[in-house]
Amino acid sequence: MFNELKCKTNFSFLQGASSAQEYMVQAAVLGMKAIAITDINGVYALPRAYEAIRDHCPDLKLISGSQITLQDHTPITLLAKTRKAYGLLCRIISAVHAGKEKGTGFTTFSELIQILENFPGREDLICLPEYNEKTNLALLKEIFPHDMYLTLCRYLDGLDSGRTEFCLNASQKYSLPLIASNEVHYHVPQRRALYDSMTCIREGTDVDKAGFLLFGNEERYLKSELQMRALFSDLPEAVSNTQKISDQCVFSLSELKYTYPKEFIPVGHTARSYLEKLVYQGARVVYRGIIPQAVDLQIRRELNFFAKRNDEHYFLTVYDVVRFANESGIICQGRGSAANSVVCYVLGITSVDPVHMNLLFDRFMNEGRKEPPDIDIDFEHERREEVIQYIYQRFGRGRAAMVAAVRTYRTRSAFLELSKALGVEVGTISSAELKVRFDELAKDKKDRLPLIEDLSTQMKGFPRHLSIHSGGFILSDEPLIEMVPIEPARMQDRTIIQWDKDDLETLGLMKVDILSIGFLTALHKATDLAKISWRDIPSDDKPTYQMICKAKTHGTFQIESRAQMNMLPRTLPQNFYDLVVQVALVRPSPTVGGMVQPFIRGLYASRRGEKFKIGNEKLEAILGRTYGVPIFQEQIMQISIDVAGFTAAEADQLRRSLGLQRSAESVSVLGQKLYAALVSQGIPKEFADNLFSYIKGYAHYGFPESHSASYATLAYKSAYMKCHFPAELVCALINSQPMGFYSIDSLIAEAKRDGVQFLPLHPNSSEWDTTLVAEKTLRMGFRNLRHIREADVMCLIAERQHSEFKSVEDFVFRTTFSKEVLDNLALSDFFQCFGFDRRHSFWSSIQFTNLCDKKSQTQLSLFNGNIQLENTVNLFKPMTLLEQIQTDHQKLRYSLHGNIMRGLRAELPHLPPLRSLAVKRMKKGEGVVYAGVLTVFQRPPPAKGTAFITLEDEQGSVDTVLKKETYEKFQEVITGSRFLIVTGIIQKQGQGTSLLVSQVQSFARNSAAKPIGPQQSLGTLSW
Repeated sequence: MFNELKCKTNFSFLQGASSAQEYMVQAAVLGMKAIAITDINGVYALPRAYEAIRDHCPDLKLISGSQITLQDHTPITLLAKTRKAYGLLCRIISAVHAGKEKGTGFTTFSELIQILENFPGREDLICLPEYNEKTNLALLKEIFPHDMYLTLCRYLDGLDSGRTEFCLNASQKYSLPLIASNEVHYHVPQRRALYDSMTCIREGTDVDKAGFLLFGNEERYLKSELQMRALFSDLPEAVSNTQKISDQCVFSLSELKYTYPKEFIPVGHTARSYLEKLVYQGARVVYRGIIPQAVDLQIRRELNFFAKRNDEHYFLTVYDVVRFANESGIICQGRGSAANSVVCYVLGITSVDPVHMNLLFDRFMNEGRKEPPDIDIDFEHERREEVIQYIYQRFGRGRAAMVAAVRTYRTRSAFLELSKALGVEVGTISSAELKVRFDELAKDKKDRLPLIEDLSTQMKGFPRHLSIHSGGFILSDEPLIEMVPIEPARMQDRTIIQWDKDDLETLGLMKVDILSIGFLTALHKATDLAKISWRDIPSDDKPTYQMICKAKTHGTFQIESRAQMNMLPRTLPQNFYDLVVQVALVRPSPTVGGMVQPFIRGLYASRRGEKFKIGNEKLEAILGRTYGVPIFQEQIMQISIDVAGFTAAEADQLRRSLGLQRSAESVSVLGQKLYAALVSQGIPKEFADNLFSYIKGYAHYGFPESHSASYATLAYKSAYMKCHFPAELVCALINSQPMGFYSIDSLIAEAKRDGVQFLPLHPNSSEWDTTLVAEKTLRMGFRNLRHIREADVMCLIAERQHSEFKSVEDFVFRTTFSKEVLDNLALSDFFQCFGFDRRHSFWSSIQFTNLCDKKSQTQLSLFNGNIQLENTVNLFKPMTLLEQIQTDHQKLRYSLHGNIMRGLRAELPHLPPLRSLAVKRMKKGEGVVYAGVLTVFQRPPPAKGTAFITLEDEQGSVDTVLKKETYEKFQEVITGSRFLIVTGIIQKQGQGTSLLVSQVQSFARNSAAKPIGPQQSLGTLSW
């Protein structure tokens, strides 16, 4: 038999034009018994090849290998015969990448020999050198005395006889057997055009100039045994040797068994006994000494389930990370389906009591889910790096690494790159604009458009490069470096493995997600300022819910978007579970599934005293809390188990399949079974039809109930802080940027409406952060000034501790700020305390800086910072209010002088006088002409073309709705300016007010003036 032993996939990054899956399927079609994947310096594609064999080609053997780049020698290909050899191969690949820039990996002969001598497995590696006149076969044979073969390729390019003679001579001289190979770069010959194009992308040229960079023909594809026997009819042993090698390679990726870290298990304990001890310790703390019976039963159920799967080490590993965070004062909280587990709750990993909330454990784990548990934990975004570095230090770089994220070509990016490769001059044009202007740019190459489009389709999904997963960590008790190669990431002090999260799931390997949420940082800072513990925030504060019902949630977590603020006055959350549903309701899944209106009708009926009735007690118990509408996928799972008699595994399988379906007629066999069970138990057919109509939205983005509950916890805490500590919350939000839905300017405007006062930057008072200087009074900090460095601010603070600054000149003389920063400070009114307005401060700063540049430090010390400058009083005209606000935004990103509409109204008297407060007091159906600044624009896919725009003025904001035809009519105006005048009709929903827009125009100073566009949104100074 012939088996191909050299294949480069698209994970050789522009040196392979087929995926691992395509190779596996094609090899099976050709009748091969084995195939080797040998990507350059990596095993990136092996899990995908393994998955393809498992699912589609079970009789095919996958041989693991890699082509290794040597700095002082031609490349060699290594194949792993055994698990030990595979581990050694991973170590070699890790050394190739260690300390090198991305894409430039290599090792040396001496380093290779050192690794081979120091770690086991050398005798089980097969070496296939790339042979030419530079290859040192004598040295290679010393290293691999029994397992080295010369590769002979015949490409039908007129050079085969020379290759054959060259290899035969070397084979005879060094007693090396030959193998036949095609040095495969694509699975079928039709991929040659794509490969040539990818070569041009890699080399920075195009097909008209590439010349000998390209292969001479299309022969480097996966060929059958018959084809190879015909090619090598004179050397049949070269073909049969491939089978000989395949028979020796017995390693399978299924041998990669995960071993959890064990060092935190005390002497005298097993993993199970220690986990049980921690769980019951935690439960006694959480439940204040008395563990409820229902909780105890659920704990025992979960511990027994974990024991069957040997998952205790996983939970102990996660607990150790959370313990470190808690001991370091870092707020963290688990999210996602892990919140369905009471073990996670009592260990402090999650913050939601799943027993009290009746959450479904089987959504987290069940008998049908063979993959390891998957827990996502959010940490404060400013302190997550501490947790990451703790993990590296705790387990070592050889046992801990972050998971890779594979960045792939999309149709547009592939189209752009391929256009360059096929000779179309695109410059720096975007891929979107390229398609529009293709004929103009292609000139005499217009006929290549169909080929480019075809190649773009083929290239879509190909890997471009590896980056770091948002937070996935893989940890191991045994050396991780022998399971998968580890390479440095571009980010400092980060290392990653060569596989992504899907690859880990394919192989059944564990990961922990170390994620972050900006609001956790803000919550920590806010509660510190308020001198309370975030854990001790009351759980059912009536004023907080009253504020939420009024949609005064600007600056909170999750319920701060315009869509949420529009929904809140309609749903009027009264308790925590109402908030859980609220968080989940404003998502594409409920919207597309048509659940929102039925839910609200059921909600209002419930508050009138009506209960959801359907004639089935179990169904009523499951859907009663959401008034007959299955907002959460867990509800469908629970219905499947309690009503239709499914196992938990079947229910979970149904949940997954429903996410891909659209109606009761098209769901899987399990969906039909559920549908039939409902109808057979007397459930009205209309209700069953509606149920499946609702869940068609599950294919879109939505939250599981446990995840929504986790986020609702933070949403409530954020609302509590806004209700009772508005100054502390906004101070924390400003000091935690970038984060959140709103700009600093919007946060300041909202806080002012809550009675918070803001003091401007001050040379003798401001710190790096904004500070709370009195009750409901904040002093702005330096951190938001453009181009400023924290180190320079620390020098300023140290300097003023000796003596306060007395003048502009004194400040410039005694600080270390750059001229650019000094200019920004002067123009942002920083020196008003010295009796100068912005322009005079700016001029004084320039005068003094220029004088300083002309004098030596010795001369300046004689002046002691008291240089006398020319009198500039009344030299410059004061800025208008509009100019002040614009300049503040340019320099500080916010303005304490209020919304820019204040300044615009003074200069544009023709603007309609109606403010947002008056708009909200108007009656439904009244006509409105309103002017404001566009702050939020949304056009979500479920809205089918409808646009939602928020306009802001000096009193607040107005939400507007533009139907598809209205938006398209005025799209150019809306996208061309942030300053809009809209005409429309008042709409009312509950306590919420919005404006249904019929006309849009941009501001203008006079009828002949051009509209103010986004590039003018901050204006320019007219001196």
